[in-house]
Amino acid sequence: MRELAFKYALINAVEHDGKAEIQAVVKKIVAEKPELKLKIKEVVEEVKKTVEEVNSLSLEEQKKKLDELGVKIEKKVVEKFELPELPDVEFGKVVTAFPPEPSKYPHIGHAKAALLNFLYARNYGGKFILRFEDTNPEMVKKEYYDAVIEGLKWLGIEWDELDYSSDHMKNFYEAVERLISEGKAYVCLCKLETIRKNRASGKECKHRLQTVKENLELWEKMKKEFKEGEAVVRLKIDMKHENATMRDPTIMRIVDAFHPRIGKKYRVWPTYDFGTAMMDGWEGVTHRLRSKEFEIRKELQQYIQRLFGFKPSRTIEFGRLNLKGVPTSGRIIREMIKKGKLSGWDDPRLTTLMALKRRGFVPEAIKNFILLTGISKAEGIVTWEILEAENRKIVDALANRYMVVLNPVKISLNDAPEIKEVKINLHPDFPERGQRKIPVDMKKIWIEREDYEKYKEREVGLMYLATIKIASKPRFISKEISLDIQKIHWCSEPNLKIKIVMPNGKIIKAIGEPEMKKLKKDEIIQMPRVGFARVDKEYKDIILYYTHK
Repeated sequence: MRELAFKYALINAVEHDGKAEIQAVVKKIVAEKPELKLKIKEVVEEVKKTVEEVNSLSLEEQKKKLDELGVKIEKKVVEKFELPELPDVEFGKVVTAFPPEPSKYPHIGHAKAALLNFLYARNYGGKFILRFEDTNPEMVKKEYYDAVIEGLKWLGIEWDELDYSSDHMKNFYEAVERLISEGKAYVCLCKLETIRKNRASGKECKHRLQTVKENLELWEKMKKEFKEGEAVVRLKIDMKHENATMRDPTIMRIVDAFHPRIGKKYRVWPTYDFGTAMMDGWEGVTHRLRSKEFEIRKELQQYIQRLFGFKPSRTIEFGRLNLKGVPTSGRIIREMIKKGKLSGWDDPRLTTLMALKRRGFVPEAIKNFILLTGISKAEGIVTWEILEAENRKIVDALANRYMVVLNPVKISLNDAPEIKEVKINLHPDFPERGQRKIPVDMKKIWIEREDYEKYKEREVGLMYLATIKIASKPRFISKEISLDIQKIHWCSEPNLKIKIVMPNGKIIKAIGEPEMKKLKKDEIIQMPRVGFARVDKEYKDIILYYTHK
């Protein structure tokens, strides 16, 4: 049992970045020796001890042990997510679009819509359009335009055309005047609350009976005289329609506010349904992938496109991408920032692209994560662990190692021989990257308080330094470190004071190796036994953003 546990613990550890899991090892043992199911408690106890022993080894030591056992791990072939075929497609003539409203910073849900539309356009030799649906001047800001562009560029998403709905206001006005002239739209002077009640009950209002001349006159007043909320333009469809969105929807409304791109040139603006339907038509969008919250709008948007002779865009809806416990509503986030509950749009608790970037998530990991979630309509809450696992696969090879002690307690090894410094590879798997030097004062060694309490009266290995016994008077044992004892990280003096911003927004003070002053901003590092982090501020006053384990 001991041999099996050791073998499978090593295999599981090497396959998972040096950390074996008890349950996985137990399953492997029982699969090979079914008779051990009768002794499952003994198996679990043996595996617990073995996993602790194996996890105390470095990844390099684990691989060496596997080689000694003659065990070779076959590399698993990971199947890439294949995008399903698009309906009604003609190669070279596909046009897709990602149309964000620049009213907040883009989050991972936006990234999914943008990435899918971008990839489909590329797969079919077509065109991908980035369009800002900026027809609510009260909400749009220049910083949000910039954030979308910067975020998509960071992800490696490239557009063939950049468009702005606000650049088409003259076209919107002409389209509305055409609808009114054809008797397909009218100006409604009802209060908003009345309109809502009438639509809910299917009741027509008196303004539906106005003549074309009356509606055109009222339209001119909307552009010059009426105040916000006093008049809207509504499509004349069917107030008894089964789909409530088709009950004479509003297509234009007054928003008398300054627009960051075109100032106060216009004061009557298209609503979402009218704006997106017309823009898709004018741009010739053939296919759109978007979250299923917009599915109920499909019938109305296609109806509008048919009114103007456009071939309706094909829309494919997918379930929203939500991470557990993370707010994505722009309104809620703005309110939380205002109240000081979040530090900003890059607060580590958010999934905005700038927050993920600041924490140390890399673009490739985010894209892999998005594709793993697929394009099913199933709604679900995704855990951080899946995104972290994808990121870990990539950053493990990129991140050089530096020891950092979060909750330091000082120990003195008065009986130890003099050791002035140790040299350690920056990365255990890439010795060609060079080494880092750690100065040592055996009378001033800092270890985690948790390790001090947990391993009291036990022998442990100070990584790459020595075997000691933790006690009220710690003792030096040997310069050699046995493979079968727990290894812990440490710092000596001199060291650097470090601040670490954690995923929950809290800031932890820590100490780290002095050579960390050579780190550059945006560099990703791994802190042994602590986790990965991104360098946010360099040199002496180092600030790290914790990424994940």
